[in-house]
Amino acid sequence: MARTWLSVRVELVSGRGVDLWPRPGRVFAASRSHTFAQFADAIDAAFARWDLAHMHMFTLADQTQITPLELWDGEAPEGSVDSDRTRLSRLGGGEQFVKPRV
Repeated sequence: MARTWLSVRVELVSGRGVDLWPRPGRVFAASRSHTFAQFADAIDAAFARWDLAHMHMFTLADQTQITPLELWDGEAPEGSVDSDRTRLSRLGGGEQFVKPRV
């Protein structure tokens, strides 16, 4: 069976209270079988985050929030799903989503 790869462009929009222009970006090749947690780790590594320790949350076009539920200590946003179990296959073609800094 042929593996389908996603091409995902990630751009940094702002940081430290400053809007970035031009926006630094990276293009990732990812399998639909990768989890959002694995994708978050790849983003951190690609943008050379020195601590690799901040929590992540992705918000999909349908407003579903994907985050590591175990780190919320029972206080995760209502309706959010676990990034350690949710795969990138959840994304539709051309769908835009955000990963705000949490």
